[in-house]
Amino acid sequence: MSDRPPIPAEIRRRVLVEAGHRCAIPTCRYIDVDVHHIIPWETCKIHEYDNLIALCPNCHRRAHKKGEIDRKSLRLYKANLRFTHDRFSQLEVDVIFELGRQPQAQVMWAPFNRLLLKRLIDSGYIQYIVTPATAIIGGMKSNPDYIQISQKGLDYLETLGEVEL
Repeated sequence: MSDRPPIPAEIRRRVLVEAGHRCAIPTCRYIDVDVHHIIPWETCKIHEYDNLIALCPNCHRRAHKKGEIDRKSLRLYKANLRFTHDRFSQLEVDVIFELGRQPQAQVMWAPFNRLLLKRLIDSGYIQYIVTPATAIIGGMKSNPDYIQISQKGLDYLETLGEVEL
């Protein structure tokens, strides 16, 4: 029987929200997550937000193995999460990661939802490709436009976890 107390609900919630309820490692982003102590519980004996990160079971196991995912990397991933989420909405974060998985693809996007990606478009991380209107219904263009990740967006994704902020 462990005498380790559970992570307080408010702290756990903050860690999960920070990562968008996904693995904090940008190349993973798996949705089944654990909350991991960056400095091991056995050493610190305290649940502090700054020392906790959301990891999927696979990345969590790798973090416990020496040399696979080290503490400095985990701290960088956590710092980058804060930077990214301060800058972009959860939808924008999800869109750029998804586009990064298929960099050559042009993904359909409803023109009336363009505003939802404004910061990604303005940053130059994604390209917004407008198609000519084929039909106007109720004052709205009915055919989709397209979005695609730019080289600048790919470069941004590549720096996550590699550059100290």
